[in-house]
Amino acid sequence: MTTAALARGANITLDETSVQALVAWRADVTVDPCALLVDEGGKVRGDADFVFYNQPRDASGAVELRTDGPRAATLVVDLAKVPADIGSVVIAGSMDAGTFDTVPGLEITVRGRRGRVLATFPVRDVEAVTAMVFGEFYRRQGRWKFRAIGQGWDSGLEGLATAYGVTVSSDDPAPDPVPAQRVRADWYLAPGDPSLLRWWNGTEWTVQTVPLRHDTPTACGRCGGPKYRSYAGVPSTCRRCAPEIDGVLTVWRTKAARVLAATGTTGAAWDDLWAELRYYRVREEAGREALRPSAVHHLHRLLTFAFADGIIEQHEMDAFDEAVRALGVVDPAISQMRRRLRRGLELGLISNGEVPRVTSSTLHLDADEILHLELPATRLQQQARGTKRSSGRLIVTNAKLRFVGDSAGSDLAWAKVVEARPEYGTVVVAATTSRGGGTYEVGDAEYVAAVLTGVLKIAKRLATVPTQRDSRAVPPAVRAEVWRRDGGACVECQATEYLEFDHVIPWSRGGATSAGNLQLLCRRCNLAKGARI
Repeated sequence: MTTAALARGANITLDETSVQALVAWRADVTVDPCALLVDEGGKVRGDADFVFYNQPRDASGAVELRTDGPRAATLVVDLAKVPADIGSVVIAGSMDAGTFDTVPGLEITVRGRRGRVLATFPVRDVEAVTAMVFGEFYRRQGRWKFRAIGQGWDSGLEGLATAYGVTVSSDDPAPDPVPAQRVRADWYLAPGDPSLLRWWNGTEWTVQTVPLRHDTPTACGRCGGPKYRSYAGVPSTCRRCAPEIDGVLTVWRTKAARVLAATGTTGAAWDDLWAELRYYRVREEAGREALRPSAVHHLHRLLTFAFADGIIEQHEMDAFDEAVRALGVVDPAISQMRRRLRRGLELGLISNGEVPRVTSSTLHLDADEILHLELPATRLQQQARGTKRSSGRLIVTNAKLRFVGDSAGSDLAWAKVVEARPEYGTVVVAATTSRGGGTYEVGDAEYVAAVLTGVLKIAKRLATVPTQRDSRAVPPAVRAEVWRRDGGACVECQATEYLEFDHVIPWSRGGATSAGNLQLLCRRCNLAKGARI
């Protein structure tokens, strides 16, 4: 994206979610920048959505005000953290003395990663107002944009706050420093002493205070000490704080793993974890990086449990995405897990009756026959002398299941089919007759089994009933017991990815769905086991 110099009313689409709005001017006057998180109706949800000099962060942690000296201030906005019911983040400012038409060089600069300038808005032709909206970050069709506004009020901060629904008392025109029960535990400017930060535990002020310091490339905002010089894209670090932060993260990482295993990413224990990092003034990014191995393991657990009942539903997909958002980690394995879930959701829809229709120029079907599948297959038949393998094609229509082999074939009406299921890379068709039933090797056993199941339900008029779980489905309590016993890893190779609950004695041979007859296997070891059976 090239830098855009915006005129009043113009807008740009942003390609980044971590942005900064720098408000700067060229005069020794006092301008107090602020931000308001407003809903689609243009109002704040509560006073905690007002970010200003006495409340420098909002409750969600999406917006933070930083003072950059007597002639500038920066509003740091993490658009990915902005709550879903917030429609825009308004960037504004006010003056206690004087009016904005006397402020020279007033300009808003929108920056992205590493200080990249995305847009500038020189505020010109200003009226004699004491409060002004400089611009806003707003949502449009799933994308974030920034719009230059430059309009104001002559009633100062009180008029600005009131216009957006902030509660302002007649005695004190500013909101309370931290509204009770609405702001997360964190360090905030100490009431009555702007040179200190004071710890707010989520419900009340505590006695703990620390000096207010600004972080720079050479000085630490945590202790004021010098930093190591940055190199090769690695940010500078504080000589004094680095060992202490490492120690905090070592203990915190173990605690975080226990919380994930016990309660996941919801509840008070999860919130307390991040409050602890803030108390020790450790960057959230450092915590998420420390959490990454445990986070990925937790997501693998969610995935394995979701597949344990043989069906992926939309709420399981949503729960996975919500966990990814809460964890905030980046790892290639997450994309692979999401693709697997989406495929499971697709196969679930197919197996419940949303079957594909295909065409063929070589098959001769009856007038009312609909072709759903045609593919190469090998039929496996157990005989006294061993397994007989017959190559051919598997043809699935709404009327029958047909296997056309090189030397012989079979037709099987759906009325005689009991079920079709994937098993160790093959499709097992259970029928009331031996002709047409049996085991088939195909290229994608899970997809073929889903199509067969969907067509079978339609043929037996079962596709409209709610999806019922396979009788082999693993109950939640059993899943948890097996996962804990096997340590969340494959019992054969100790892999922690692509895990499946496997029946030690196959279900098709009478094996029970119990903790004693279940084990965790990765997909590779599970398929290898199938080849041995």
